[in-house]
Amino acid sequence: MTERIEEYAKLGLVHHLLYPACTADAEYHEKTLCEFVGRQDIEALDCCLPYGEERRRRMIPIVRNSGKDVSYALHLFPSRKLSLATPDIQEQAINRLVIRDQIDMAAAIGATGFVFVSGADLPDRRREAQEAFKDFCRWFCREMKPYGITALLEPFDRTIDKKYLYGPIDDCVALVEEIGKEYDNIGIELDMAHLPLMFEEFTSSIRRCGRHIRRVHLGNCVLKDTSHPLYGDKHPPMGLPGGEIGEKELVQILGALLEVGFLSRSDRKPLIMEMTPFPDKTPEETVTLTRELLNRAWAQV
Repeated sequence: MTERIEEYAKLGLVHHLLYPACTADAEYHEKTLCEFVGRQDIEALDCCLPYGEERRRRMIPIVRNSGKDVSYALHLFPSRKLSLATPDIQEQAINRLVIRDQIDMAAAIGATGFVFVSGADLPDRRREAQEAFKDFCRWFCREMKPYGITALLEPFDRTIDKKYLYGPIDDCVALVEEIGKEYDNIGIELDMAHLPLMFEEFTSSIRRCGRHIRRVHLGNCVLKDTSHPLYGDKHPPMGLPGGEIGEKELVQILGALLEVGFLSRSDRKPLIMEMTPFPDKTPEETVTLTRELLNRAWAQV
């Protein structure tokens, strides 16, 4: 492609992974996010707000007035401990209290999307858990509909790291299509870093998700070397030695996204770079290297 990729997508970054310490330090979270939303090199971002009423009161107008396409993320929700797919009635009630608070925050900052996950797979109760998660999805979509927020289901691995219920690409597509018959504010946030961990192929996954893809994360993972310190779903940057996604894979991914119409001059959607910093680089150096890699790959599409 000779045109700039920005002509086909709204490029963005994920705040809480570029600054991973923010999930454990609310003051650092506030400082870095308030600076982050002012970036002039992105049009979109994924973020969440830390807990604390006073802190949130300061942050909300800054994020809301950033002019960015914002998607809210559940990075401060303990998804490995509290599954949104739990069949347990009491746990469901607790989940909805917490998620209701997060919906309020998403609405307050003007988010257009809300990335969510299923939580732990229950192999012995999988069908029951799937039905419980469908009920959650209906509630979730219904609660966000008045704010114009789209529920963005993110597929995850079932066997390597997160071990979530959803899960396989075909299961995610079937779920979105079923819920979509009742609510039009649901889609898929397809994270390329998760596909190798799911033993899914890039082009096939993108084609099967097709029109349901509303947002894309470009990232990386380590799968083959189980002794690697970044093994699993730790989101190292693309191009990291030992990782699954480099320039060649990125060319394939971008080509498939162009083929299904996700990358489009007439309807630019959010294309989000999601990574932690290189072990020996700053966040800014990592962003620069990632943009250079993205541009090289795009030129080959």
